[in-house]
Amino acid sequence: MKTIGVLWDEEVTWDGEKPFDGQSNEAYGYFSERAEDKDVRLVQAQYHWYDDGSLSQGWVYEEGSWQKVEDVELDGVFDKFHFDEDTKALKQEISETIGILNNPELEELCKDKLLTYERFPEKMPETRIFSDDNAQEMLEEYGKIVLKPRYAFGGKGIHIVASEEEIPEIEDDYIIQEFIDSSGGIEGIVEETHDLRGIVVNGELEAGYVRYSDGEISNVAQGGSQDAVSPEEFPEKALDLIESVNDELEFRPCLFSVDLFFDGEGNPWIVELNSKPGIGFYGDEEMKKQLVPVMDGLVEAFKQL
Repeated sequence: MKTIGVLWDEEVTWDGEKPFDGQSNEAYGYFSERAEDKDVRLVQAQYHWYDDGSLSQGWVYEEGSWQKVEDVELDGVFDKFHFDEDTKALKQEISETIGILNNPELEELCKDKLLTYERFPEKMPETRIFSDDNAQEMLEEYGKIVLKPRYAFGGKGIHIVASEEEIPEIEDDYIIQEFIDSSGGIEGIVEETHDLRGIVVNGELEAGYVRYSDGEISNVAQGGSQDAVSPEEFPEKALDLIESVNDELEFRPCLFSVDLFFDGEGNPWIVELNSKPGIGFYGDEEMKKQLVPVMDGLVEAFKQL
């Protein structure tokens, strides 16, 4: 049996009766059961507990309950912890020794929205580094722009502005993007402001869901809603765009998601790529059913490490 360390930041703790504080216990317990059926053992841990191919401690889900384990030798790592200059070196070290999903190069590409745009300039709204001059020029050209953190995710810190007076004080690394009006929805899927996420494992679109809102930001973390969307329901233009991204990103094994907006003419645009799409189904049985292919695809990917 292959042993894979699933390495997190502080989402995993040691003092309680379960590794997570919340619904991730259910999702990763179920994921662990599916993995074990395919001869892969998952160990949940903080990345701080990792050293030279082993974990000092961690959690496994066995026989219907979470159990603590210590001194675990690993055959690979599933990367769920943050990316920055400090952790980049650790990820690279793991990649070169026991193997990691994802490759740090893919992780960096997905993390950095400006880098993503430079890789896919024809498939994304125009994106520039934030400056007063760039903001003024793009407001004049598009009438409305989006300010967002260059590296953050989850809809945090996003501002949609239509004038220079609306621009907040910017201190961190921010980018400016052309505003895409997605309020027209996606024919046959959703009628309001949205983004459509496709989850790709080893080059295969395995699952998807649509996030929507009656405001201008559709991220669930910011109060939006979501529904499962099977790959068969994806519009053909979305499938073509995701396939073109797949052709460009030849990392194996790999996991990433493509988040799309559709404009008023039904054309999809990449909002961002995400190297850490979640598998949480939050008690939603339909979402759970849709995410099973992602889990099973990941298990097969782990075997390639």
